[in-house]
Amino acid sequence: MATLSVSEPQEMEVDRRGESEESGDDETKRRSVNGEVEDPQRASTAPEELPVDMDTITLDPNEELDISFNLLRKIEGLERLTKLKKLFLLHNKITNIANLENLTGLHMLELGSNRIRIIENLDALASLDSLFLGTNKITQLQNLDGLHNLTVLSIQSNRITKLEGLQNLGNLKELYLSHNGIEVIEGLENNKKLTTLDIAANRIKKIENISHLTELQEFWMNDNQIENWSDLDELKNAKGLETVYLERNPLQKDPQYRRKIMLALPSVRQIDATFIRF
Repeated sequence: MATLSVSEPQEMEVDRRGESEESGDDETKRRSVNGEVEDPQRASTAPEELPVDMDTITLDPNEELDISFNLLRKIEGLERLTKLKKLFLLHNKITNIANLENLTGLHMLELGSNRIRIIENLDALASLDSLFLGTNKITQLQNLDGLHNLTVLSIQSNRITKLEGLQNLGNLKELYLSHNGIEVIEGLENNKKLTTLDIAANRIKKIENISHLTELQEFWMNDNQIENWSDLDELKNAKGLETVYLERNPLQKDPQYRRKIMLALPSVRQIDATFIRF
């Protein structure tokens, strides 16, 4: 990569997440990378930002470019890298998605941990299959209609309050929207290929409008406000469902919490961070 600078169940703890960007569980840390909290010492000693000299960059055989963990405030100077397949711009100070129209062969774009507020200027990236925008300041799911080949969309730890704008993403398989302010599960009617749905740590009170997601394998719904066991009926059509996260919902207060999940969803092999071995 080019760089710059069921018998009795037995329980075994596993790590839940492997996202490209940070999940944002630590509020202070999340605010820091968003630019809301600055280290005074670092601010006073930070070097002057210099433009990236594209003439010094040679792409590796995988045609990847990583300019993460720098001080970039805007995307520029990439026009000649038309063969680029993967672009990593993590942990910069980028405020706008721009100047990517020549990268028509791009397959993966990572813009996590920046200062982006609006999803925009992606129409030319028709080949894009993975888009990561976690830990920014995005308030709305929009301007995604042209990304017909998108299979992975991650917008964790932003400011989204409504599930919308995904109707043209018919090939989407993995959707990560944890740590936002979503209140209702909706707008997924055309996303029938979803295998992973992560809407943990939102403000959702009811599991609904997902009975058509028959390909679902992983459902992450922890840290919400689910209290009715009947809501699990929405998942019964997903015969291949293997993993569910429901911890830190009112449901978990039930002494029979794990047993009831197992009875309602017999295909499940992992409840929260614990595998079930039969």
